[in-house]
Amino acid sequence: MHALYLPPSARWRLSQQITQSGVFLHNVYDDNGVSCATATIAIEQCERAVSMRVELGDSINSITLAKRNDTGVRAVRFLEDLLSGVTVSTVPEVDEYLLVSDLEVTLREALRLQRGTYELPVEGIESLWLMLRSSASESARTVFHFELDSVGITLPLRLPADRVQAYELLSACVQEFVATYRRKG
Repeated sequence: MHALYLPPSARWRLSQQITQSGVFLHNVYDDNGVSCATATIAIEQCERAVSMRVELGDSINSITLAKRNDTGVRAVRFLEDLLSGVTVSTVPEVDEYLLVSDLEVTLREALRLQRGTYELPVEGIESLWLMLRSSASESARTVFHFELDSVGITLPLRLPADRVQAYELLSACVQEFVATYRRKG
């Protein structure tokens, strides 16, 4: 089996990228110094943690890391564990996955992709969907609406261009809908 590694420049870049949201590509090299694969790394800045998903070949792995001074180092170690074939990462993450809800991860992924249909994981409410598509009047912008049991429950609304504001809007809409639904239910 060949050893795979991330060169020092890529290790440094990843340790810096962990403070941003986005999708980043990193070439992976074998023990002869030949680039043999590309790791696609999706990073989402959540309220209390960082969510990182790594796609390498047919493998998709994810980790949630608390925002700390060593988060960049821990992200690099997680990727290197994957490259080394370590099945249980040496990155300690005791209950850090609890810092980010499934709903937050879903909303942030939807905002990153700016299109698609997402089932929202809300306890006690099944078949709540978020739909995103390009605006009919301004194709560079994204509109969203919600459906419950395949019935539209909101009109299409334009998302703010700023991702922070867009997340706050979507999150507030979901919270308001859930509170209203539960009060009437």
